Amino acid sequence: MANLQLESLSDFGRAAVKLDNDFTELVRLSGQLKRLDIDSESGLDRAVKILSQFAQHGQNISAGIQDFSKFLQEARQRAEVAAQLVTERAQQIRERKEIQSQIREKLGRVEQSVQTVNASLAGFKKEGSTNFSEKEKLQLRTELERINVDLKRFMADTQVIKDEAAGAKFKSVERDAQNLLDALRASCRRVDKITAQ
Repeated sequence: MANLQLESLSDFGRAAVKLDNDFTELVRLSGQLKRLDIDSESGLDRAVKILSQFAQHGQNISAGIQDFSKFLQEARQRAEVAAQLVTERAQQIRERKEIQSQIREKLGRVEQSVQTVNASLAGFKKEGSTNFSEKEKLQLRTELERINVDLKRFMADTQVIKDEAAGAKFKSVERDAQNLLDALRASCRRVDKITAQ
């Protein structure tokens, strides 16, 4: 307690420290009074002074308990207000996190669809040969045109997700959506170039 700075404490804290000091002083004074020799005149005079001090500390404790009770009630009310604020904020945080998860899941579904389309393209690779028959070329062109339609749909979906993420201020999701958009645009350009030949 010696290095406790009373100025740094709240009213509640100062009242508690004062009460503690007054209680400690009561115990100290009662011990002095018990040991005092009241058969001598000086001892009797000293005992009367101690009784007066004891009474004063008793009054201080009575007033201190009232103050402490008032400050305790105020502190409890502040704690309740803080708890209510945190409860409301926690609900907002949960809702916002849920929105973020939903947007990210939408982006994940588009990415999964893109991977499925990419996997279907792998079936057109010829082992050890770059020569395709006319039938294979026609089949490849038809497949690429279908894929191009899918890619453009994925781009539209990704743009909606990017706009939604931007509106909700989810920068990382917006950035991921932009990266996917860039990749889809590049793929569309390559497919357009191949199908235009």
